[in-house]
Amino acid sequence: MTITAVALDLDGTLLPRGTHRLSARTVAALQAVQSSGIRVIVATGRAVCAVPPALLGGFVPDAAVYSGGALVLDGEGRTLAARCLDDQPMYALVDWCEDYDYPIAFAYPEAYYAYVGYDRMTGFYPAGMLRDGEDQDRHLEGKPFAAQCCMPPEGAAGFTERYGHLGLRLVPFAPGRYDVCPPDTDKAAGVRAALAALGLSPEGLAAAGDAENDRPLLALAALPVTVESAPESLRAAARLTVPDPEQEGVAAFLEQLAACRGGWNL
Repeated sequence: MTITAVALDLDGTLLPRGTHRLSARTVAALQAVQSSGIRVIVATGRAVCAVPPALLGGFVPDAAVYSGGALVLDGEGRTLAARCLDDQPMYALVDWCEDYDYPIAFAYPEAYYAYVGYDRMTGFYPAGMLRDGEDQDRHLEGKPFAAQCCMPPEGAAGFTERYGHLGLRLVPFAPGRYDVCPPDTDKAAGVRAALAALGLSPEGLAAAGDAENDRPLLALAALPVTVESAPESLRAAARLTVPDPEQEGVAAFLEQLAACRGGWNL
């Protein structure tokens, strides 16, 4: 098969968790893939504000999917697709989190705004990326693309039981932490939009991820790749498993892909 595009998760896949910059080897591998004619799409649960140029080491992808698929930009930062949280699901989230004192922050282009539990969320975000939204009025200027909340599994289950009719997707990305995405939004939908804008199809797509929010993306890809620390069920759905980002496993995969200019024997 011939790979024409790669879609890559960041945290836990390209980027070791707890770090804030891609390794020099990973950046070079991304550039080599791009130089070989393969398009590169970043697909992350992070908001666009949480992926500064320094994190990517100066690498510029052909397209990027942010907030779990809610926002898709091309390489020049132009919007290809966008889906925001409407008032009703947003107010439901705030009401639920206030009732049970669960921290929640909403993703906007310039920052995350914590509407509940700002002090308890500050340690999770890099400096300057979380703002205190105590006044709860940022959404009056523009709707958020997604939310991130901290709650136990029973809290997520309780929200879904009460507000399941709203169609929100609560996707765990770390213990006790959830991305909350608009209905019918996931990384696969975002990557489809990016591929369409690039004139490509999923038949030539390779994708790499490490967590549950990457499952739709891996299902979309012709060549799904996971890392060794991914859940067993996710590894079972992949065609290739590579070492974790601390060992630069995806970088090694990208180097091989660039060397064969997208040709890959399954």
